[in-house]
This record gives sequence, C-alpha cells and structure tokens, in this order.
Amino acid sequence: MIAERVQQILEQSGAIGGSRKLVVAVSGGCDSVALLHILVGLRGALALDLHIASLDHGLRGEAGRADLDFVRRLATRWGLPHTLHQVDVPQLSRAWGTGIEQAARRARYDFLARVARQEGRRNVALGHHADDQAETILMHVLRGSGLRGLRGMRLLSPMPGHPQFNLLRPLLTLKRAQLEAHCQAHNLAYRQDETNWDASYSRNYLRHHVMPGLSRLNPDAVSALCRLAESAALDEDFVTSQVESLEQVALRRRDDGCSINRPLFLAAHPALRRRLLRRAFEQLAGAGESLTHERSLDLVEFCQTAQTGKVRDIGANLELWIGYEQLLMQRKGGCHPAGDYRLIPADTGITLSAMDSLEIAGLSIKIGAHPGDCDSGAWLALPAGCQLRLRTRRAGDRFQPKGMGGRSRKLKDWMIDRKIPRRLRDRIPLLCADGAIVAVCHGPAWSLAEVDSPLGSAGSGIFVCLD
Repeated sequence: MIAERVQQILEQSGAIGGSRKLVVAVSGGCDSVALLHILVGLRGALALDLHIASLDHGLRGEAGRADLDFVRRLATRWGLPHTLHQVDVPQLSRAWGTGIEQAARRARYDFLARVARQEGRRNVALGHHADDQAETILMHVLRGSGLRGLRGMRLLSPMPGHPQFNLLRPLLTLKRAQLEAHCQAHNLAYRQDETNWDASYSRNYLRHHVMPGLSRLNPDAVSALCRLAESAALDEDFVTSQVESLEQVALRRRDDGCSINRPLFLAAHPALRRRLLRRAFEQLAGAGESLTHERSLDLVEFCQTAQTGKVRDIGANLELWIGYEQLLMQRKGGCHPAGDYRLIPADTGITLSAMDSLEIAGLSIKIGAHPGDCDSGAWLALPAGCQLRLRTRRAGDRFQPKGMGGRSRKLKDWMIDRKIPRRLRDRIPLLCADGAIVAVCHGPAWSLAEVDSPLGSAGSGIFVCLD
C-alpha cells in the first residue's frame, strides 16, 4: 500500500520529527491530490495537522483560476484550512529580470514561505515523485552539474530563498504511474494542466521526448537515475563533512565579507577548494544566488594563479581579492582588512620638531634628550638637529635595515619580501631623518635602519621612541 510506504518513510527518516504541522502544496494535479489524500489518511496515525496552500501563477487564465476553485472545494470537502493566492508571473519576470520558469519558481517558494510563516509551520510537503527526480537529474547533467547536482531532490531540504523552512517530499520513491493508479483506485478527481505538454519548457521536453527513449534502452531508467541520486547524495555528504572541517580552520567571517586562509586553501584537495569558495559565496550573496560549477572552477584557478593584489568580480555585487596569506571575498567597495598593520593616509608628510611627540593611527613617536625618555617600544639614537619627518613611501625609496652590513635595498623589494600587501604599501608609516628612512612600521612593530650612533660625546644626539 502506498499510504503505508509513505508512513514508513516519514517515521523512519525522522523528517517530521516533533513538528507534525505541515503546509501541503496542492496544485490540483494528480501528484498533489494523491499526496494530500495520503496525508489526510495518515492524520490519525501520525498526528498530522495539515494546511493547504495553492498558488495560481497567472499563466493560464481561466484554467488557472479554475484550478484554485478546485483546490478550494477539495479543502472544504476534507475539512482542511487553506490559503489560496494568485500572482502575475509574467509581470514578476519583467520586474525581476528573469525567465518565466525562474520567476514562477521564486514566486511559488515566496508564497509557500509566507503561508508557513503565517501558520507557524516549518515543513512544506510537495508532491515530487521518482519521475520528477529522474528528470531533475537529467537537467542537472545537461547543465554540467557536479556531484551536488547529481543528488537531485532530497526527502527533506531547505526551501530555496527561505532556508528557515523545509521542503518535504514524501512521494520521492514513488513513480508517477503509482500515483495515477492510487487516484483511480480511490476515485480521486484531479486537474490536467495543458502546459505540461508544452515541449518549449525544458522539463516537458525531457519528460515527453527524452525519457521515453531512455526507457526503451532501459525499462527501469527512472529507478536507475534515482539510484544515481542516492549514491551521489551519500558521497556528497562525506565531502560536505570534509568541507565543514576545512571551513572551521580556514574561513573567517567579517562585517562585510569573509577571508579564507590562502595556504590552507591551496593545500586542500581541489574538490574542497571549489566547495569552500561556493560556501563563502552563498553565505554572502543572499537568497537564490549560487556559483555555477563552471564559475567555481574558474575562481579556483584564479586563486591558484593570480598575482597578489588582483581582484575579480564574482557576481552578486561581490569581489574576490588575492592576498599573500588570505583570500578575501567581500561586497564591492568594502574596505580590505589591514590586519595588524597601522596605516596612515597616502602622501602623508609630517615634520617633527625636537622634544616633540606625535600620536597618529595607533602610533606613538616621542623625541627626548635622554635614554630614560624611552620606556617602551623601539628606540633610535640620532644626531642632534636632524630633521625628522613621518611620511609614506615615494618612488625610488631605499632602506638600510639592520643586519645587512650597511647595504641598502629598494623599499619596494623589502616590502615584497615581508609580504606586505600591495594595497597597503602606500600607507605604511616611514620615519625619516635628514631624508633617509630610519624606521618602517611593519605590522605591530617597527623595523629599524642601520644608523651611525651619534653618542660618542655626551649631549650630541637625541632619542626617538617608537611605539
């Protein structure tokens, strides 16, 4: 018996758990009428509380309105509360800038989510069956889907665009012919949607032209495709657990985006790389947005080969930026993180006078006459009367860091060696004495230059304290 099979699926899967209040999406077609009849019959055994929801997409004129009226009479006959609604999908399609099928799908889920919210229900039951599953998998294959797409539909899954609600598909292991036989055996009338024969819709073309051909090659093609979905789902669950482990150590959320540890990302298996990027994208992009399989592969290649500082537009008003130690995904126009770097505006030029002090951007620079004037941080002994200036870098700057035997380097090369991001280099604080760079603020600390000590005779120098 079909009803017993559905009851077993719901009880053993734990899909309904402690939530026995269901919204049932009913279009008036064979599948949804069979679903509703079965659930009505299981109300006592499973303590189900049902609420019918039906939407006319405004695509079939009087026929669509007649479907709503049919569902209304059905709900009244079985004593079930119901919510009926009508939308203008062609108008929504123009407003949203999407195709008719995409607009209809979005409008349907928006409506079901609204009913679930109003009625205080979490699960929405749909009449999808095994033939729908087979068609869905074929559509995903033709689009070049990866393993996730081969899973097809699941018994219980988050509602697209409204993840706080679940879609429940109790009929997913049953074939269309079984549901038609159920309706016939119980004298259940249902509506016929003539658009289901319109081969201009991709799913209808697969249903009426492709699946019959596959069934001639394998009479059990539907079951074979459903087994593929089950196998893919099992493998995908394992891969997902690995992605979640990687996410815990490599992905960090920020106010306007997230960062991914680049060394950990590059060391991960390629299958995990693209899934981690996809997960970060979906967290930031909002309802209904996702990365295609091809786009995911392209972004993984970008992360592996692009030079530091490169930025890529990835859609959904997001961009991906390549750093030395991190990959940053954020909204366009957002501020890239400075990390531990203390930065000053580009083209800064501040002259410091003797016995002066300066507090700026978390920096503290103090000038004194005695070593005791420096109680923390780094310090420099410089000639008395030298001109001190805090500035940012200029073309041709060189730096003579300690430990290089008096040799100097291009400041640009020195910054590259220390993996200072290109976008920050023009804002790194530099302290100059008589035009020569004597200290560079590198992250939380100062890197000092090799300078000749002026302290051979008492009172011939000054002390600069850097903190």
